[in-house]
Amino acid sequence: MSAGFSMLELLTVICLVGIFSSIALGWYGGNQRVVVASVVNQRNAQEIVSLGVYATLGGADFVVPGDKLATAAKLIGGVTGKQGMWKDKLFSLTNIRPSDLPGALSFVKFESDLLLYDPAGRQP
Repeated sequence: MSAGFSMLELLTVICLVGIFSSIALGWYGGNQRVVVASVVNQRNAQEIVSLGVYATLGGADFVVPGDKLATAAKLIGGVTGKQGMWKDKLFSLTNIRPSDLPGALSFVKFESDLLLYDPAGRQP
């Protein structure tokens, strides 16, 4: 008997390592997609809230009481400031599509007709 591995044993080990690697990479890639989607939704929520604050300070009429989806949709369409230094300025969410709103709005809460950011993302 020789004191080494046979070619069959070596190929079996290489195949097993390949199978386990592909399973691990698939799991990792799937996890990463979820994290990236969450970060994109958080960033979109921050943009919605920021523009909402400026539009509110500018006196723009965009709030639909109790309906944050309709309120955010108005911001996508664009609203115009009516007072102060923001008079006649257009407030518009140009980088967010209506299809992005459901994920982003889970990080936005609506209190007293104000859009507020919620980093926990548990908003209905």
